[in-house]
Amino acid sequence: MLIQLNKINKNFGGTPLFESLSFAINEQEKIGLVGANGTGKTTLFRIITGAEGIDSGKVSRKKGLKIGYVPQSFPQSHSTVSNYLEESFFELQNLKKQLHVYEQKMSDSTEDLEHMIDVYGKLQQEFEDAGGYELEDRILTMLKGLGLEEKADTAISAISGGERVRVELAKVLLQETDLLLLDEPTNHLDLAGIRWLESYLKTTRVAYLVISHDRMFLDQVTEKIAEIEEGALIEYPGNYSRYVQLKKARIAEITKDYELQQKEVQRLKRMIRRYRQWGNEGGDEAFFKKAKELEHRLAKLTIVKPPQPPKKRLESIDQASRSGKEVVVAKNIGKMISERLLFVDSSFAIYRQERIAILGKNGSGKSTLLQMILGGLLADEGVITLGASVKIGYLPQTIIFDNPNERVLGFVKEFLPQEQKARQTLAHFGFYSEDAKRRVKDLSGGERVRLYLLKLFHKQTNFLILDEPTNHLDIYAREEIENLLSEYTGTLLAVTHDRYFLKKNFNKLLIVKDQQIKKESIDSLND
Repeated sequence: MLIQLNKINKNFGGTPLFESLSFAINEQEKIGLVGANGTGKTTLFRIITGAEGIDSGKVSRKKGLKIGYVPQSFPQSHSTVSNYLEESFFELQNLKKQLHVYEQKMSDSTEDLEHMIDVYGKLQQEFEDAGGYELEDRILTMLKGLGLEEKADTAISAISGGERVRVELAKVLLQETDLLLLDEPTNHLDLAGIRWLESYLKTTRVAYLVISHDRMFLDQVTEKIAEIEEGALIEYPGNYSRYVQLKKARIAEITKDYELQQKEVQRLKRMIRRYRQWGNEGGDEAFFKKAKELEHRLAKLTIVKPPQPPKKRLESIDQASRSGKEVVVAKNIGKMISERLLFVDSSFAIYRQERIAILGKNGSGKSTLLQMILGGLLADEGVITLGASVKIGYLPQTIIFDNPNERVLGFVKEFLPQEQKARQTLAHFGFYSEDAKRRVKDLSGGERVRLYLLKLFHKQTNFLILDEPTNHLDIYAREEIENLLSEYTGTLLAVTHDRYFLKKNFNKLLIVKDQQIKKESIDSLND
């Protein structure tokens, strides 16, 4: 056993987060942690590492347990990416310094050379046994897998936020740990990076607990799913697909038990009333005694809680009248950013009611292509034209509100002026009375997406363009969006790395690869 949480309780501001939660992680276990946003998944990680305390209960850790965890914020560094990763191996760095010291000493004629050579040889052996001579190759292999090979000699301060997350992931995966805690590791990876990470996790003997809303990733890398639900943790054997089946069966069983118990409760209440009526009519104390016995029996019942389905948060999309047959036509387009060529001499067409996902490695030009279609960027060569009667709705990857200090309710009233209607609509999107007073700048990433979608779905469109729409959303919200989009009869174009979302909602691909854009069938995703 690596970690044992025994009946822990945790409160935030007097509100219970965990109530008598128990959980264990054993050696080599591969566990996925799921639950709606706000249920405490990241807090559970912090409790496991010791960064967060508990109010009661017990946390037991294996003696000398080494945990690898990518935190939310990272230390500043002036090193290059490869040097930063090398510096995280403190023992090897110390041995390297000692080797350097003895190399200097051996060049000094006043030192005992034979003794120096003997000590140097032992240090070399120790360095070799610790993997010192293989470290550079391991780092380069890891960087290549995570799509950072070209950034090896780039300063940490000069890489993007997403690239920094991948560097921290590389740092954790390179270390010899007993337990990996991975919090949304696929968020900043392209499909190639996700597949590489899947391959790594499938073959590692290190135990791990992974928070992810990427259902296909969970299918590939987990052998158990743990779900946080109403302050407790429920475990299901198998991967995500198996969890869905088992949870459905569990809910059906709880529903049946609840209905049977409610029938029994109603039967006991009827009998109690009947015995009291008979006692009043006949003056027989035995009837009152029998009624009392049944009341005690009723009071001792542990009432089965009915399963609570997730609140429906998303409404239907208002759609404009249909567009012309050709929605987007690109002829021989090319684009450079700075000195880098993204794509050249590429032609394609998007037709009415097609559902197209844009795929490509990070940095290949997917978001740039979206901006060209939206008219925010011009092609360096060739031309992109929109068809007749096209009305676009666009969800950007980074959501910025014009007035970050504005209250949520005020934001919605700009396009839904009636307060009652605005509040009702907010409730449909998971924003209730207390949320309406919050400032938009204080919303989480998932809440920002939902609020932006609320506005977008109330704008009549016939061409939806989505840039990483499922980032920051929990599984339940992703499923709601999928159901919603399944009813959308307009044209759909999206950048996404969520393969589950992709396969459920799209039938064509625009693949940006080798400086070309090619339109292909969704079936090519399996190639």
